[in-house]
Amino acid sequence: MESLITSEDHSLTVGITDCARYQNYERWFLDAPESIHVIRLSYHLNNISDIEQCHGVVLSGGEDVDPTRYKRADLRDRLELTDIDERRDEFEWAVIDEALKLKLPILGICRGMQLFNIYQGGTLIFDIPEVTKIIGHARFQGMDQRHDIHVVDQSLLNRITGCLRGAVNSSHHQCIDEVAPSLRVSARAEDPIVEAMEWSDCQREPFYLGVQWHPERMVDQQNPFSLNIRQTFIQSAMARYNRF
Repeated sequence: MESLITSEDHSLTVGITDCARYQNYERWFLDAPESIHVIRLSYHLNNISDIEQCHGVVLSGGEDVDPTRYKRADLRDRLELTDIDERRDEFEWAVIDEALKLKLPILGICRGMQLFNIYQGGTLIFDIPEVTKIIGHARFQGMDQRHDIHVVDQSLLNRITGCLRGAVNSSHHQCIDEVAPSLRVSARAEDPIVEAMEWSDCQREPFYLGVQWHPERMVDQQNPFSLNIRQTFIQSAMARYNRF
């Protein structure tokens, strides 16, 4: 996809929420043809104010979201508490608050998509195999799995990738249950596994796309479900940069 940033422009800044594999996300953007400055957004750094320097925000993957945030406190006893980081949930809730107030483009990846759905009023399936008996989405022997997804025709994801079907990597045991009223599904693996989401109003701003897979670490980085997503997000961030 054609770059919107000139070689003289070194100011585009992307904020990425902290996680165990933060370097994958950072490298993904530093490998872009554009000159990108990346800010790590983390409760460890107490740097929520750094969002004001950003032109777009990436909500990264990682731990399960505390189920009390989607009114399922009863699930706390069914989840390993080591897989929940309440301080991260609280910090990233504030990140979403600020990003929306500033009208920043937002890209949610895996947990990031799930958290955004919860923020907007949706819920999660807390464990795919237990609830649905579907397997094939969580990591196997430490490796991402791979499966097909079916993209909704004329959706934002369809316009970004030019595809109605594709193969993506997979590393999750939770997924979207109730879709938030402000959002709509733009891809599924199989019912009920939601693989991508976007605003229900396609004209709504700022840009938002959530994906359940990990485009930042797909083996084939030229795959449109990786490359086109990153470049479209960068273009959206650049459009905001040019407005201010």
